[in-house]
Formats: sequence, C-alpha cells, structure tokens
Amino acid sequence: MTANDRSRRAITILVGLSVCVLIVVGLARPAAAASHKILVLPAEGTADAATRAKLTTQLVKLAKGLDGQVATAEATFADTALAVGCDPQAPGCSDAVIATLGVDELVWATATKDSGQVKVVVRRATKGAATREVSTTIVAGDSADHIDAGIAPLFTPASTTTEPAAPTPNPPVAPPAPPEEIVLEPIAAPGPPGEYRDRNVGIAFATGGGVALVLGLALWASYSSLQDSIDSHPTNNRSDFDDLQSLEDRAATYAIAGDCLVLAGLAAGGLGTYYLYRSYNQHRIAVTPAPIGNGAGLTLTILGGL
Repeated sequence: MTANDRSRRAITILVGLSVCVLIVVGLARPAAAASHKILVLPAEGTADAATRAKLTTQLVKLAKGLDGQVATAEATFADTALAVGCDPQAPGCSDAVIATLGVDELVWATATKDSGQVKVVVRRATKGAATREVSTTIVAGDSADHIDAGIAPLFTPASTTTEPAAPTPNPPVAPPAPPEEIVLEPIAAPGPPGEYRDRNVGIAFATGGGVALVLGLALWASYSSLQDSIDSHPTNNRSDFDDLQSLEDRAATYAIAGDCLVLAGLAAGGLGTYYLYRSYNQHRIAVTPAPIGNGAGLTLTILGGL
C-alpha cells in the first residue's frame, strides 16, 4: 500500500468519525430542550361563575407571558388536591399536586364574595419552591386591565419582585345596579397534537435507533466477510494487488459506516427510552371526585391519559 493510499484511508476514517460525532450531538440536543410546563387551574370560590371564568381567562393570558408551555385544567385546585389526598391549605399540598400532574408550575385563584365586591387571591406554586400569592379586590364591570394590574406582580420572577405598593383605595360603591352581562374571552384549550409529543418523539427515536442498529450490525457482518476475503486473497501479480486494494477500501467503508450506524442507533434508542419514560410520568391517571348538585352523589374526572 502506497503513502497516498494510506493518507486517503486516514482521511476517510476521520470524515466518518466526524459524521458520527455530529449525529450523536444532533440526537442529544432535543433532550436539553425540554420545556417548562405551566398548568393554569380554574378559579374557585364563592364568586359567581361568570366572574370566576373571566378571572381564569386573565390568569391564562398572564401565564402565557412566562417562559414555558402553558396548559389549562378542568378541575380546580381544591378538587385536584382532594383526589391526590392532601389538604388544599397544607403547605406541601401544591408539591404533591405538581408531582401527580407531571408539571413544573401551578397557577390558580380563589374569588370570594365580600359585601358587593370580590376578593381575589392568586397563587403560583413552583416545584421545589415556596408558594407565592397576591391579593386584590374587584367589582362587577372592572376591565381586564384593572384585573391584570392587581395580579400581574405575581407573574414576575421571584428574584426581581419588589414590595407591592399600598393599594389604591377603591372608589365609593355605587348603589346596586342591574347585573351586567360579562363578556368572556374564549380560553384556547390545549391542542391535542402536543399532548403526546414526548411519546411520539420517543417512539420515533426508538424505531429509528433500532433500524440504525440493525443496519450497523449488517455492515459489520459484511466487513467481517470482506476481511476474510482479504486475508486469503492471492498476491501473485499486479492485478491481484489492485483487487486487494479495492477490497480493503470497501472493507474500510463498511467498518466506518457500521460504527456510525451502531453509535447513532444506541444514542437514538437511549433518547427514545427517556422520552417514553417521561411521557409515562406525564400521563399517569388521577381520579378527581366532584360533588353533584343537591349532594346526590359524586362524578369522577380522570386527569391525565393513557
């Protein structure tokens, strides 16, 4: 084998190894891009349903300004805590709910009637951190901007939150007027395509990894067969040497391609297993009981999926 042939084979091997590294890095990158999951639960309390629905709409709008993937829930925090088996007022209950639902953050509110006004307490719980809260008072007919101004400080980073200024006194309450119709902004339900994203990505990685691994093993088998032919190849004349050189080049190509496919297959299979496990944790089933009117029984709401 001449010096030029050795140089050509060395360059081929280096290029093949570089491709392997790029494949593995490209497959590993999605694992670092896991999004921060924020779940907004419906407002609860003694306020009327229209006021609670409007407050929930504002919570969703403010939560979408945070860094993360925002979704909405059907059950309130109190109902979910009951299903999990903890006291909604207990300090560690929000952590139990977060762990059960497989999210990173919870946002919910309590709206309570108080002498013609509504006292609102909004809470934001993050995994592994103390629950933060802010309170304000609203009246019928308050604009969305007025509601936002009272609860917006809760949606700033904890490290930059300043002491809230003294609340501005509410104007004198006018004599009772006929109830006003509150126009609600529709809340966009979380789209189903993203609900099982981790599972679909896991299946795709696992399938692709299996195919790459099988192809890599097949190329290794071909390389082994060629190596046997190289070892027993005659070297009697120039034609034999040329044929031997061709076999060595093919064997080197099969070996490099086999190495790349096996490495890529193992990496993709590992990532697929990780995504499937994470999807399993996110879609565990939690049964939430809710009372039927007049106390006649209970309905069961299933949180999560199969």
